[in-house]
Amino acid sequence: MNQEDTENSQEQSEQPQSVAERIEEIAPADGASVMTHLSAANAADVAGILDPETAGKILARMEPSHAAIVINDMPAPEASMVLAAMDPDDRVDVLAHVPEPRHGELMREFTQHDADEVRQLEQHPSDTAGGIMTTQVTSLAEDLTCEQAVAHLRRLNEEQEQMFYVYVVDGRSHLVGVLSMRDLILSKPERRLNQIMHPNVTSVPTTMDQEEVARIMRRYKYLAMPVVDARNRLVGIITLDDVVEVINDEATEDVQKMFGAGAEERLLSPWQFSLRKRIWWLEVNLATAFLAAWVISRFDGVIAALPVLAAYQSIVSGMGGNGGAQALAVAIRGMALGETAPQLLRKVLYREFVVGLFTGVIVGITTWACAAAGIFGYDQYAGRPILLGFVICLALLLNHVNACVTGVSIPFFMKRLGFDPAQSATIFATTFTDCGGFFLTLWLAKEIILRHIGG
Repeated sequence: MNQEDTENSQEQSEQPQSVAERIEEIAPADGASVMTHLSAANAADVAGILDPETAGKILARMEPSHAAIVINDMPAPEASMVLAAMDPDDRVDVLAHVPEPRHGELMREFTQHDADEVRQLEQHPSDTAGGIMTTQVTSLAEDLTCEQAVAHLRRLNEEQEQMFYVYVVDGRSHLVGVLSMRDLILSKPERRLNQIMHPNVTSVPTTMDQEEVARIMRRYKYLAMPVVDARNRLVGIITLDDVVEVINDEATEDVQKMFGAGAEERLLSPWQFSLRKRIWWLEVNLATAFLAAWVISRFDGVIAALPVLAAYQSIVSGMGGNGGAQALAVAIRGMALGETAPQLLRKVLYREFVVGLFTGVIVGITTWACAAAGIFGYDQYAGRPILLGFVICLALLLNHVNACVTGVSIPFFMKRLGFDPAQSATIFATTFTDCGGFFLTLWLAKEIILRHIGG
């Protein structure tokens, strides 16, 4: 048993009271790690012993699905107090994983203000700006004086943990500007906010996809981004930590989708859930495998005459698969960064063609040398190992070009069809490289080696 397993066993055997006392003294993120290793019942007991503020901070740093399990095992009054202590966006993330009857029970325990916040956030899809924003945004009326604004901010500072920016709104809550704290402090007390604010403030609509929000914040280095509704009313704010979570989640989803796994699947997901998410793309993969096998079957006479090609065709398709995976990874990353302008496609295709050509030449020549040395034997080639090496070299060169071009094209093609660019792109890229590698190796051997020997 390693050290981590020993620590987990100790945590499970500790009394909830002692665990609660221990995690009260550590950072919420470390407390979340401890809670994750407890059973649901023990974690619920610990959360019930902690004060709601501390428990809320700890559960907010756990996976929402795991935090929801803890909340589900707590009495409704205690659970509602812990949820109320969370930021509104974290609260909604956890409630999204709570079963409906329990969800309604917890909502009835909330204050009217907290319940209204939850309902407001739940109306937005989870992958949009509205779905990841928090309603705790600092805003001031444009007709306030600087003196009144400073006094108001002092009161707000006692209620809100962080003030990234101070926004200015008009009488109908429309976003009209953003304040510089320096200007606010140094301006004359009687000046109005609409006289010192910066009117050109960047905002995002509630409907914007969360990936696009992350790209904007990364591009302009913002710590926070105001969110407005269809009428340009300020309804919330997206903070940097929200964007970091989005980037991590999207990266995880893209990697899992590239290999046909479910975007929502996690290491401890129920096996039934994992099965549902994986099986359909495995069926698609099986169909593409049959296609590759069919290509081989069309050259059974070539393999019978030159059995060593069975070894070399695996090298050609495997190396093509590696080259295609590299091009695919670059394409997916480029799309994640917003580098998807249509005019770039021709330049990208040319670049990958050149990369595929030169990598194919290099690995082809290396393999040619190995084949010429008779690494797998060459008696059956009537003393023509150089000819075999040339065929394998040419097949590798052509399949590398095929792999790089198709590897970078597939994500763009899927995006144009309206599909997620990362969704099982690897399966289709592998199909092109496998079929291309098998066909090129066997066809070139038939046209060059067998014809030469026969001649």
